[in-house]
Amino acid sequence: MAKARTILKRAKAAKSIRTVTKTMEMVASSRFKKCHDMVVASRPYTSRLGDLVGDMIDRCDAKALHHPLLQERAEVKRDVLLVLTSNRGLCGGFNGSIVRTATERSRQMNEAGYDVLLQVHGKRGIQQFRFLQAAIDKEYVLFDDVPNYRPVSQLADAFIDEYLAGRIGGVEVAYMQFLSASRQKPAIAQILPLTNLQPPRRTHGYKPAYEFMPSADVLLEELLPATVRLRLYQCFLDSAASEQVIRIAAMRSATDNADDMIQSLTVRYNRVRQAQITTELAEIMGGRMGLEEK
Repeated sequence: MAKARTILKRAKAAKSIRTVTKTMEMVASSRFKKCHDMVVASRPYTSRLGDLVGDMIDRCDAKALHHPLLQERAEVKRDVLLVLTSNRGLCGGFNGSIVRTATERSRQMNEAGYDVLLQVHGKRGIQQFRFLQAAIDKEYVLFDDVPNYRPVSQLADAFIDEYLAGRIGGVEVAYMQFLSASRQKPAIAQILPLTNLQPPRRTHGYKPAYEFMPSADVLLEELLPATVRLRLYQCFLDSAASEQVIRIAAMRSATDNADDMIQSLTVRYNRVRQAQITTELAEIMGGRMGLEEK
């Protein structure tokens, strides 16, 4: 009977775990809906702003543009690598993939002669880098679920000030890029300098002519910092949406495994209980036959 009770306790524990994982899957689904809506809403705006700035730069004389955010600082061998991880666990290989990507990128930058300032967002990433004994320059714990634009813009402005002051030569972000609900991949995004802005593709084959009012320099003075802020904010949104969708998959897999374990333990318990009942009946019948013989 002790063995049957042990199996029954294990089945009850599996049912409790299944309740927790199913609840976490439902909570992650709700959070993913919010993050996904924000990603879908902000991505076209970020893309169009980048196309607008790239088109303006393409129309202007390259020699006349002297905005510092468009110029590389080859003499400054110090770059910031911002790593976006989660504050919570139970999200599969989300944090591990980002940490591996960031570690590899940091190694490449060190080999190229750059001094890497590692800045980490998220408690899980901070713990993993501490375990790896990596030197962390700054730690951030800004958001739990849905990123807010204001703190991200303040962080972007701090990076811009550092870049304009000549204390850093660039900013890169290691994050989980959200491609779709079924596909996410770790990526590295360059935030500063803005040397990778390209004009939009034109299918009609000609470039429409228009004038700038005010001048292109005045417009770029406002649009370039806004582009930096939105690009960084898009990275935070992608990372948040990817975290939740990966957690949904992890919790769904855990729930399915718990269901399989409950079914297996239930079958084992029924077999053991049936064997015990059969043994008890055999003992009763044997005792009765012994009494009848006397």
